[in-house]
Amino acid sequence: MALLDVGRSRVACLPKAPTSVNRATATEERQRTWQRTALEIAGTFLILMGIAVGVLTLRLALVLMHGIVP
Repeated sequence: MALLDVGRSRVACLPKAPTSVNRATATEERQRTWQRTALEIAGTFLILMGIAVGVLTLRLALVLMHGIVP
């Protein structure tokens, strides 16, 4: 059975109160994160669509070969 070391997981110091500069930086970082996430989702969608088109093309080729070659 594993023992939990709670002392290491605690925060050593509390962060300072957010200033206007920190808030602006946090807002920009949040926007960049959303943009990066949107790009990753679009890229994943394009990859999946490419795989789907490839599978359908292979299926069409096999059906045509089956009809042509007795």
